Amino acid sequence: MAELLRKAMNWRAQLDAGEASNQADIARREGITRARVTQVMSLLRLAPDIQRHILSLPDAVRRPAITERVLRPIARLDHIQEQVDKFRKTISCADKI
Repeated sequence: MAELLRKAMNWRAQLDAGEASNQADIARREGITRARVTQVMSLLRLAPDIQRHILSLPDAVRRPAITERVLRPIARLDHIQEQVDKFRKTISCADKI
């Protein structure tokens, strides 16, 4: 998960620096669809506390409890506190597995 978030951050930096003109440009370079670039970059909408938590996670040897599929709906929430509350609830449930 941290790898995807880092990739999204890298793509944002490329866009900001003018190294890529748009998400379609990134998609062509990466050999993926523009929709996939949009999905990954949506992780940047996560609250800063959530991003820091994800980046601090150790590399998982087995299937991680926090997946992109779990995070995408959280990233769509507009309010940071709502994101944080939903994320805390999600990781609380994951700890019980």
